[in-house]
Amino acid sequence: MPRLALFFAAALALACGDNGGNPFSAASPARPPAADAAILFVSGSWSAEINSPREIMAMAANGSNPQQLTTCARAAQPCDILQLAPSPDRGRVIAVRTTPDAEPGAQVLYFMDLNRSVETIILPRRRVDSADWAKDGSFLLFASANAQVGNEDLFTSQPDGTEEQNLTDSLNVRERHARLDPFGRTAVFERIDAEGVSRIYLFRETPVTSGPAAGPALPGTPYVVGSDADPAFSPDGTLIVFRRLTGTGNGGLGTWDLIVTSGATGAVPRTIASGPAFRGAPDWGTSGILFVETDAAANSQLVLVQPEGTGRTVLRTEAAGFRMGSPRWLP
Repeated sequence: MPRLALFFAAALALACGDNGGNPFSAASPARPPAADAAILFVSGSWSAEINSPREIMAMAANGSNPQQLTTCARAAQPCDILQLAPSPDRGRVIAVRTTPDAEPGAQVLYFMDLNRSVETIILPRRRVDSADWAKDGSFLLFASANAQVGNEDLFTSQPDGTEEQNLTDSLNVRERHARLDPFGRTAVFERIDAEGVSRIYLFRETPVTSGPAAGPALPGTPYVVGSDADPAFSPDGTLIVFRRLTGTGNGGLGTWDLIVTSGATGAVPRTIASGPAFRGAPDWGTSGILFVETDAAANSQLVLVQPEGTGRTVLRTEAAGFRMGSPRWLP
């Protein structure tokens, strides 16, 4: 059994008898997604003012019935939600959050119970890059800066942040944006090597993509043209979707293709979305692949496409400045 699967099995054993109850008490007005909600995302479109902090939003699979789930942007200590991952029970999320006036990279991991309007910081004083929730709700997988070496490593913990374990503990590479497979057996992540090239890997050291960097750095990011980032598994765990940086234009956002491949050696990647646009991190559900696409004017569309690249459907469009992102399918 792979090392990650062994750890996951141990995490499940430690979680036995845990009914998933929320141990936190800090109040924050929130509400759970509606019964017909199928997609979560972040956006500042709850406000008419552009560049407002982002909240968690929900909508149906066809883009109808949008609703705002959180209100922390209007709290005494306002927040700006960058990413989210829903729990299997739909009523809880983990979110990577910052504040509107924070320094770059000042972002931490929050637990938010939307049913009970309570929240807490899971990992105080720790910069978290990204996080995912096991499909059975028993543990978290996240990328965080290692205090000893400064680079990001992959960690697991219980949903309340206890029983933390460093899975990679690497010195000269950065492991980021990890996602679990549907069965909790392995994970896929982006690995940035000592030369600054980002490629997709299966846990622990199996490369999915390879090849030299093809061009210049994208300012303000860890990526160079040719880098691969933000992988996610298909619902059956056999395929992987990720995005590849193809250019540094588009108002500084870069241009990105979406690509599907398998973890098998020698697999031929298939491009499913291409052209001069920014495409954000994708998420793959039974109804297709979600991603946010932004043009040079920063207008955004939440797009659904099928794994073959067919059936492109725009579910939502937002004007520049609302910063829509991080779409995730609800269980």
